[in-house]
Amino acid sequence: MKRRQFLAAAAACSGWSAMPAWSQAGPDLKPGRPYAGTRLAIMLPPSSQFRAQEKRLDEFEAATGIKVAYQYVPYGQLLEKLTTEAVGGGSAYDLMAYQDSWLASLSGYLSPLDARLADGVVDLGRYPEVYRKACQYGGATYGLPVRAHPQLLFYRRDLYEQAGVEPPRTWDQMLTAATAVQAASGVPGVVMDYVKGSGFQNLWIWLNCLWGHGAEVLDADGRPSFQLPAGVQATQAYVDVLLKHRIANPGSSQFNEYDMVNAMAQGNGATMMVWWWTYSVLTGERSRLKPGQVGFAPMLRVGSPQSPTVAIVMPFGIARQSRQQDAAWEFLKWVSNPALEKAIVCDKRDPQSADIVATHTATYLDDEVNQVNHGLHRAALASLQGARTVPQLANWPQIATALEAAVSEIVSSGKPVQAALDDAAAQVARMNRRAGARGRG
Repeated sequence: MKRRQFLAAAAACSGWSAMPAWSQAGPDLKPGRPYAGTRLAIMLPPSSQFRAQEKRLDEFEAATGIKVAYQYVPYGQLLEKLTTEAVGGGSAYDLMAYQDSWLASLSGYLSPLDARLADGVVDLGRYPEVYRKACQYGGATYGLPVRAHPQLLFYRRDLYEQAGVEPPRTWDQMLTAATAVQAASGVPGVVMDYVKGSGFQNLWIWLNCLWGHGAEVLDADGRPSFQLPAGVQATQAYVDVLLKHRIANPGSSQFNEYDMVNAMAQGNGATMMVWWWTYSVLTGERSRLKPGQVGFAPMLRVGSPQSPTVAIVMPFGIARQSRQQDAAWEFLKWVSNPALEKAIVCDKRDPQSADIVATHTATYLDDEVNQVNHGLHRAALASLQGARTVPQLANWPQIATALEAAVSEIVSSGKPVQAALDDAAAQVARMNRRAGARGRG
């Protein structure tokens, strides 16, 4: 799209000439400003999406009289900060953004929203199923999905055309296509991230492989099952991209997600499977790639077209100890408004607050949104069909630590897959006995 056409489309989508226009179709906020003068604080990690919301908080204050303060905590410190605040019984924060995989351990510190949702003002049916489930635990709903990341396949459009291959749709097609591209161009066919110690990043594609082979992390009785034959086959397929097929960038054994994305942005990879936010990095000022060189498609399926992909969801919830429960709910209605979301994903004026992140099905399907964002949202929605999130277990961080170490050890030291998974399974079994973990994951 030419720049003039792009700017015109973005302006029409976001309502630049009349910024408050989106709010005319806004949520059903209580009339009469009953909570005027209330102050709310929300704990959340930095992101351009949240900065864009913050810019519009004066509109919420004008409508309700409620003043909201965004208080940013680095993502790597967020869980510890949330836990400290919750366990200590503090009331410094009224709302919090949390990772879906933390809900099992945080649910006791969050207010259930089901009674509030009963009035139908916020319809959970407007979200993809995986996002709804990510906000629920033990039969209750503890947040609204404000931020989320589907996976996409990114590929070098120019190198694929040069090699005469189409973007792959399955794991096996990816192996064939990446091999052909590497042979034709000399560029590593795939970039992976196998290293441990980076927030379990080496498990995201591994989970796709695990589920695609019909395996699970735990069985229905809470016992580790990833070390059984299907899990071994899945893990072998995951590491063989580097060890057997030799089409992964050689640095992949030590790459985390940032390294992987940077390698492709610098021209050292032709294919990558990662979250959709990566598009802005691959086409940004620091990338050696031109936008026309970057292609994307729905995430690969492993084993069958119906196999699950992984999604990450960051809901906003209300702290149970907040003294401003009703005012906090007014804010949740406002910040989760689909019209606000559309305005933000279309507003590209400020790089510091320009973002693609959306959670509503209607936004993913919106023609204007897709015109401004190069079709990313339609591709993302396709990736979300049948998607899952990581298991909802209170001790998931400990389980994931054992798993990420096993994957890293296989690729870095050559430890056999079965032996590495057996050792990890023994660790997980001990953890689960201590935690009393149950449930399929």
